[in-house]
Amino acid sequence: MTAKPILEKHFYHDGRGPELQRVIWQCNGKDLLGFEYFNPDDEYSLANLKHIRLDNVIAYSMATVDVHGCNLANAKCVAAIFEVPNSNWLLSLNQNEIAGCKHFQIMFYDEIYDVVCKSVITGKGNLAF
Repeated sequence: MTAKPILEKHFYHDGRGPELQRVIWQCNGKDLLGFEYFNPDDEYSLANLKHIRLDNVIAYSMATVDVHGCNLANAKCVAAIFEVPNSNWLLSLNQNEIAGCKHFQIMFYDEIYDVVCKSVITGKGNLAF
């Protein structure tokens, strides 16, 4: 499996990933919209809060760092988000339903999310919809 680090200036690790503060769900509680977090060297204040917006999530999974079978983050770079272009998981999904989507792995301090969506966008402050 190949992986391409992305957004390393906005979402990075120092051995463990950013500290997840909140997972944002659609009001129905099943559609994943994004995350709010602090990077490892951030002071925990509202002024330093950051977010990830996920565009058009088709599939996702979450596992703790201890049990996830394939953590892509490593010592070669500080990125904690990777695009996985030749993902077996992506290939196993209905290709008609996932047109234009990519597989991203997002590593937080204790959790790893694998997400199939159109794009991952970072920003500052609370994630508002």
